Amino acid sequence: MIPEKKKVVLYKAIELFNQFGYTNVGIDLIIAESKVAKMTFYKYFPSKDLLITECLIERDLLIRDGITKAISTVEQEPLKKLKAIFNWFNGWFKQDDFFGCMFIKALGQLHMNPSALNVAKSHKQWLIDQINSILIDMNIINYDIALQIYLVLDGSIIREQQFKDNLAITYAWDMTLSIISASNEQRI
Repeated sequence: MIPEKKKVVLYKAIELFNQFGYTNVGIDLIIAESKVAKMTFYKYFPSKDLLITECLIERDLLIRDGITKAISTVEQEPLKKLKAIFNWFNGWFKQDDFFGCMFIKALGQLHMNPSALNVAKSHKQWLIDQINSILIDMNIINYDIALQIYLVLDGSIIREQQFKDNLAITYAWDMTLSIISASNEQRI
């Protein structure tokens, strides 16, 4: 269980890092927005790097939970499970606090924070593994196909962030169906 004041700081930092990036948000802003004393902040987060890492860990847990629940609510048909991941992304894209992917931002901005980079890479690998597991259930035993679909999803994040027209996930799903179709044709 996260202590309440730590949770307040953590979630305010997630909000600020999500919206403005890691390099544009300083500790003083997080402290002011969290309405905690500087001593309280440093009690829980001795450094900005540690705070960023914990923010990414928390965000990762929230996303994994959301995607896992989305997959578990659909029928056992693998294509519907894959579509559930895309539906989860679509719901995320429509949220007022959608400002792109904190993990993509981390990979671009946090070269000097190996702990945060490891969390970001682990998060992306988890998504690839989820996709691959579903593809295996579809008898598509080709890890490269999972990577291609993951790249399509990451591309949809960037496109939606740029254009905010609610079309990215539709394009991504269409491309994914083409990738799956081409994969099935190659097996015949």
